[in-house]
Amino acid sequence: MDEVAFRDIYERTAPQLRAYLRLGVRDFALADDLLQEAFHRLLRAELLDANIHQVRSYLYKTARTLIADHGRRLARERKSRERWSGPAVSESPRHELTLDMERLFARLPLRQQTLLWLAYVEGASHRQIAASLGIREKSVRVLLFRARRKLAGLLSDHGWGPEEVS
Repeated sequence: MDEVAFRDIYERTAPQLRAYLRLGVRDFALADDLLQEAFHRLLRAELLDANIHQVRSYLYKTARTLIADHGRRLARERKSRERWSGPAVSESPRHELTLDMERLFARLPLRQQTLLWLAYVEGASHRQIAASLGIREKSVRVLLFRARRKLAGLLSDHGWGPEEVS
């Protein structure tokens, strides 16, 4: 991939991919590091004949893997800390009741987060989502429905649901 092609791909995909990574790891600096790693892996992948949709799919698969790897690393570190110092003190109930969309979104499984992000932030088609996640195109509709329902349930649990009319 030459420099001009790489620059074009970067300009077309980096802002949305950075936002997705920031939502996934909730750390701006780490998200930028992961963005750099995703593009580094893209360069090593040598996708010579790939179109922009294939490249975007590759980048989101890579980003999803990087987020999952980060989550596993944090879990290992947390277990290690607890082993040496005991369990962490939980947050106050009042703090837990505040609506924080990032936290609610983070409570969804990573696959559902990715589905919702690609569909509603990126505006990706079902075909593009299927390619990004390595699933059948016909499955996307059902999986998106389930992801929306799960997010609606989380919002409802926090008092943010549809208004009831008497």
